[in-house]
Amino acid sequence: MRVAVAVTPKSGKDAVMGWVVDANGERELSVKVTAAPEKGKATKAVCKLLAAFFGVPKSSVECVRGDLSRHKMIEIPISQEQLEEAVGRL
Repeated sequence: MRVAVAVTPKSGKDAVMGWVVDANGERELSVKVTAAPEKGKATKAVCKLLAAFFGVPKSSVECVRGDLSRHKMIEIPISQEQLEEAVGRL
């Protein structure tokens, strides 16, 4: 499933924070990573963090849009129910 993600790079910790609403009123998953937003480091850190958070292999999580943006679309091999359940536990 594709998940809209809002990334905060150069944060003090790597963490999935929960849902936020963007300027268009759409939900995005807020994610903080310690990696800097240079040469794709933050994007790789986001994919690694989300793989661990959802318990899926790192190789199965990929950025399908927004490699160089703070607003990304990430493909994660989980169902809508699994997504809501995992984020709901935050």
